[in-house]
Amino acid sequence: MGPKDELRQIGDVAKETGLSIDTIRYYEKLGLVGKPVRSEGGFRLYSRQSVEKLKFIKKAQSLGLKLSEVKEIIRQSERGLESCCSYVGELFRKKLEELEVKMSELREVKRGLKNLMKQWIPLEKAKTKHFVVCPQIEVGRPKRKRGKENGKNKS
Repeated sequence: MGPKDELRQIGDVAKETGLSIDTIRYYEKLGLVGKPVRSEGGFRLYSRQSVEKLKFIKKAQSLGLKLSEVKEIIRQSERGLESCCSYVGELFRKKLEELEVKMSELREVKRGLKNLMKQWIPLEKAKTKHFVVCPQIEVGRPKRKRGKENGKNKS
């Protein structure tokens, strides 16, 4: 067995991947990585392939993918590259649409916060009135162009 093929203990894998030991165990429990072999002392021993898969999972999550989506990508990869890439392409298109909606919502929140900052009440004035918690929040409401969306309150 060469150095690239050597099995590694979970602590070493955690250092290399930047994942916590608990996270690695959790991914194992979810079936995202296969069960590692055990040493005679009962230590988990991970192959290079498992380490690379853990790095893949971390990268996928950094792109905003959920673990369930990552699991499906791994499943699709077992069917072949075409199936996997097709699935990932569709998933990315969906994620981009979701990001556009979220960015629009965040711009609305930003406008509301800026509006409240313009209405800031000086501390001396705030002390002369009754406020339940904080006058800077209670004094005004962020102006919304649309109000409720899709019948749901924004919270």
